[in-house]
Amino acid sequence: MLLAIATILGGIAAVWYFLEKWAERKAHAGAPVASPRQAPPRAHSGIAVVLHAELRAFGILMGEDVVAARRDVVRARQVLLATIGEFGGRLGVAPADAVLALFDDAARSLACAVAARSALARANATLPAGERVHYRFGIDLGETGAAGKSPPDATFERAASIVRRAPTDGIRLTQAVRARLPDDAGYDLSALEPGLFALADGDVPAGSRPGPPQLESLALPLPDRPSIVLLPFSCTGPDPDGMALADGLRLDIQNALVKMPGVFLIAAGSANALRGVDAGEAARRLGVRNALEGTVQRQGERVRVNVQLTDTVAGTVTWSERYDRALDHTFELQDEIAARVVTALDVKLASGEQARIWHKCLTAPKSRDQLYRGMQAFFRMNKESMAAARACFERVAELAPDSSHGPSWLAMCLWIEVARGWSSDPEQARAAAGEWAERSVAMADADGQAHTVLGNVRLLQRRFDEALAIARQAAVIRPNCTNANSFLANVLLHCGEPEAALTHVRHAIRFSPVYPPWFIEILAASYRESGQVDFAVTAAQEGLRIAPQSVNCRLILASALVRGGWSVDARRVAGEVAGLAPDFSLARHAAQEPYLDQAVLDRIIGELRTAGLPG
Repeated sequence: MLLAIATILGGIAAVWYFLEKWAERKAHAGAPVASPRQAPPRAHSGIAVVLHAELRAFGILMGEDVVAARRDVVRARQVLLATIGEFGGRLGVAPADAVLALFDDAARSLACAVAARSALARANATLPAGERVHYRFGIDLGETGAAGKSPPDATFERAASIVRRAPTDGIRLTQAVRARLPDDAGYDLSALEPGLFALADGDVPAGSRPGPPQLESLALPLPDRPSIVLLPFSCTGPDPDGMALADGLRLDIQNALVKMPGVFLIAAGSANALRGVDAGEAARRLGVRNALEGTVQRQGERVRVNVQLTDTVAGTVTWSERYDRALDHTFELQDEIAARVVTALDVKLASGEQARIWHKCLTAPKSRDQLYRGMQAFFRMNKESMAAARACFERVAELAPDSSHGPSWLAMCLWIEVARGWSSDPEQARAAAGEWAERSVAMADADGQAHTVLGNVRLLQRRFDEALAIARQAAVIRPNCTNANSFLANVLLHCGEPEAALTHVRHAIRFSPVYPPWFIEILAASYRESGQVDFAVTAAQEGLRIAPQSVNCRLILASALVRGGWSVDARRVAGEVAGLAPDFSLARHAAQEPYLDQAVLDRIIGELRTAGLPG
């Protein structure tokens, strides 16, 4: 009954939101304005101060329920609009979930931003973590001229640009606005760069904030099943290979747990991003209850491992153990530790699941050492380390030709090198990734990782049915895997199942809260193709906050803006694409997009052409 009521209320909120946005557009449709973003002109003192606010919310990025996310956005928007009204601002039409207001006075606009931020903070304090919504603010000033016309488009564009570079809950303003503030205004403003200032109170410039920008001011709710992060193990002792052993052992435990649907597991890359952070703080920021820590000491042919599982909410140690084993037995050791973690978390394995999770292969010391060195290099995630990782995994494939480990990791290395632009010959690298993935998938001990790569190789080959089947199998084998879910989402998106893609990419982002930018690109494109254009724009703008130079994110944003009727903003974004990629052409872009339905691709290309991008 309660669920039904919540669903009805969420639906009412969504309808109210769309009626409100429709009313905004209709109110300004016949007004003599310079662009559809601007409020109707009004005679005033010759200036118009533009306040531009953009939204950021857990529900849009990682939430399970889009209707609930819409309800949260509506609630926060009402707080912001009420504050703008109190300070005499005039609401303009802004794309998606952004809010735009015009003021006649610079001090009043800044006071409004400060009051709105405080009101939103008070509202968030009363809400569960997953329902909180944040805004960031940018303020610029434009001259209106004697006739009292609205300021030129450049003013709106500067305000939007300022917001994009602002941290969550941040307030940024231009020199023109600062110059209009009274000397006794009492604001502590710090210069960020020529012509740009930040309100120091509660607004630390993003570059000096601790931790990854993806986690900035974002509270993550605890999952509804046992949740854990495996923090990087530390190495004690003088052995130069000890750190590789520590990382490899931890990643092997991770690889066992990633296959268990009863556990919620934070991805290794996100755990690495909080290396050195206290276990309780790391678990809180990543939104999990439990943290596994460990120390590894290698002495000759033996290894000593101390591990500790902590319930960070209760503040108690759930389990700890010390192991002293021969190096040849490290794979058995990781199996044993993983099994103890499962027992401690009270996770019940399904029938037959245990045989699929634990592995008993690749015990030869040379192949094991090469595998661990390769894993350590892989997660450094730069061009040089990826090449070093690939060399290690090639050696593993030579030393252990009957194991899937070498081929599986090689396929992933090659795919990442292409995706990150690190490959000198992308076509050859993609082909090699597919060959190694095929080899791994055919082996008895295949752990699903190669399936993630092979599914996307098949997508690029336009073998759509195979791509779907293989990518889905990867997610079945590795339900907790951020890559299995994100790669599946990409296949689903291009094969015409955007709603299913949304489910899996939101899972991927939640498993890896310190996510790579291309996760957000899949999210934004999936929102766009499922008809949720406002959320597509919001997600794409978040992607540009994380990766300001991303061309692909701008393409998704421009397409979504045209689809939503915000063509002026789309043209601005298209202009940025031209600046970043002067040789961009729609024909080359279309050739690289493997959509099953040609009509979907034709619509996207048409939207990008409307935005002003060349053929």
